[in-house]
Amino acid sequence: MSKKRKHGQDGNSKTKGGKGGGPASKRHRKGGAPPPAPKKPQASQQAAQPPRRTPPPFQKSSTVLLVGEGDFSFALSLRRALGVRNVIATCHDSEADLHKKYPQAKENIAAFLAPPEARKAEYVEGEEVVEDDDEDDETPAAANAEVNYQVHYSIDATALLKRRMFSKSSRRYDFIVFMFPHVGGATKDQDRQVRYNQQLLAGFFKHARPLLKPVTGSVAVTLFEGLPYELWNIRGLAKEAGLATRVSFVFESEMYPGYAHVRTLGNIEGGGAWKGEDRAARMFLFGVAGEGSLINRKRKAKASDDDDED
Repeated sequence: MSKKRKHGQDGNSKTKGGKGGGPASKRHRKGGAPPPAPKKPQASQQAAQPPRRTPPPFQKSSTVLLVGEGDFSFALSLRRALGVRNVIATCHDSEADLHKKYPQAKENIAAFLAPPEARKAEYVEGEEVVEDDDEDDETPAAANAEVNYQVHYSIDATALLKRRMFSKSSRRYDFIVFMFPHVGGATKDQDRQVRYNQQLLAGFFKHARPLLKPVTGSVAVTLFEGLPYELWNIRGLAKEAGLATRVSFVFESEMYPGYAHVRTLGNIEGGGAWKGEDRAARMFLFGVAGEGSLINRKRKAKASDDDDED
């Protein structure tokens, strides 16, 4: 009984010690018990951190082939904002049809093809953008990169190898890019739309793969997130064509100043409030299966290091 009362008194002394711990708390720690471990951050604190943003994968020295361009604002952004020096931009439409669908394309193409000396200063949404001629911060590859800008009309992304400019050329690309592929209003039936767009992507992957640079070349495709786009199964289609998913990340159009997403069917007559560019989108990078495994390991290791730092 006396031992129980003594134990109770010790317990009271700890309570009286309050926030400072009290004498009894000190005696307990002196006996060899380790101090309490620091508390881990709560999940709510971790979630409060801003999401990591992935910069555009294109470098100034990259050799880029664009297919399925709309008003050529993406091609112009690669040159004007990112300084990519070797871009071949193609579209499915004829030149006449393109200008009917996207009247702004004429001005974009003219700026895209303009000689460098004629483009000392440009304007993007009211802000001056000066063409970067300073090579002090460039890598040797970027400084020696070929300056080459081309536009080609009536190019079918699912039949690239049927064109002599691709089948008879030894040129290979760092990136072959298809921004927001879509067959347009072929049908209102969702199942058929899914099937038609899957055929579009499957044909594109088949013809793009042989045109990639060995090991490092990537096919880049940007799609909206959610339905019906997730039904297209883009990863599976790429795999069937012998391509492996290297990485995917949130596509942020603001990282491409001057770029504006447009409808496959063309501009809305009389303007309009279509806000396709406001939807969440994702860019996928695919490489030839079995190649670039070292690149994948490096990317995964870097992502792991970044997670550890967080």
